[in-house]
Amino acid sequence: MPAEPASNTYDETKVAIIIPLYNDEANIARALESAVAQKPPEGIRFEILVVDDGSQDAGPEIAEDYARRFDNVTFLKMVQNGGPAAARNRALRETDAGWFTPFDSDDFMLPERVESLLEKAREGGFDIVADNLLISSTSAPETVTRHLWPEKPPGDVPLTAELFVNRSYAVEMERSELGFLKPLIRRGAAAAGSEPYKSDIRFGEDFELYARLLVGGARAVLTDPMGYVFVVRDGSASHRQGASDHRKLALMGRNFLKCEGLAPAERAAFAGYTRYCEKEWAAWTAIAAVRAKNPIGLLRAFMISVPASLHVAGNLLKAVGNKISGNGGPARHSA
Repeated sequence: MPAEPASNTYDETKVAIIIPLYNDEANIARALESAVAQKPPEGIRFEILVVDDGSQDAGPEIAEDYARRFDNVTFLKMVQNGGPAAARNRALRETDAGWFTPFDSDDFMLPERVESLLEKAREGGFDIVADNLLISSTSAPETVTRHLWPEKPPGDVPLTAELFVNRSYAVEMERSELGFLKPLIRRGAAAAGSEPYKSDIRFGEDFELYARLLVGGARAVLTDPMGYVFVVRDGSASHRQGASDHRKLALMGRNFLKCEGLAPAERAAFAGYTRYCEKEWAAWTAIAAVRAKNPIGLLRAFMISVPASLHVAGNLLKAVGNKISGNGGPARHSA
C-alpha cells in the first residue's frame, strides 16, 4: 500500500471519482461508462477508483475489466465488508488527488458534470461544490422526474451548516434531503484529511462528513443541476432504516451539539435534527417491541428523550383510538 500523502502534497490537478461497489452487477457498467466519459479540462486528470466491498455477484469482474481497458480506472478490494465510508477511505488512501467526489454505483453522470463542478470550485475559491441532483427511477433511469431539492432558488446558494442540516430531515418530499448530495470536495479543506469519512459509520456517513466540514469553516456552494442522476431504487442501503440506524443518527446529532463555537442558528439546526432522529429512534423501537410483544423493549422507547417519549405516546394513543373506532392498522408515525 502506498504511503498516505501529507495534507500539503495533494495534487489539485487531479480529481478522484470514488465508487464503492457492493452486489451491483446490474448497474456498475453504466456508472463506469458515465465516469470514463467525463471530460477533464486541459492539465487536469480524472482518476476513477472502484472499491469492491465484499460483493458476491459479477460486479467486481465488470469493474476489473474497466480497469484493464482504461488507464485512469483503478480497481481495489476491501479485505472484508466495511460499508461505504470505509470503502471510500480505502480509495482515498490510494491517491494524492487534491479533489474527490463520491459516486454511487447505481447512479450515473452526464459527461461534463465533474468538469463543471471543478470549474466553479476553482473560479469561486470553494472547498465544496454541490449540484442539485436529478432524480429518476430504476424503471426509467433516463427519465428525470424532479430535482433533489425541488424548490431550490435558481443559481448559486451558499451551502451553510444551518441550511444543510435543516434540509437533511423532515423535508417536504422523501428523498429530498441534502445529505444525498454528491459534491466535489477539496482534500485540503478543514477536517478532510487522508481519511475524511468516519469508517465506523455505515448509515449517514455523507451527512456526517458534510456537516463536519461545514461546521469546520469549509466554503461551500449549492448550484443548479450539472448532471448527476440519482436513480432511486427500492432496497437501497439508504432506504433500509430502523431503530438502530436512527439511534446512530441521533447520537451523531448529539455529538455535533457538543461542538464548541457553533453559531446559534447552527446549534438550533442540529438540535432540531437530533430531536427528529430521537423521535424516529423511539418510534421504530416501539414498533419493534409491539411486534415482538416485548414490554421491556417498549419501555426503552420511552427512555430516549422527553420529546421522543411524547411522540411515542401520541402514536400509541392514535393506534388505540383507531382500534376502538374500528379503523384498524397501526398509526403512522411522523416527526
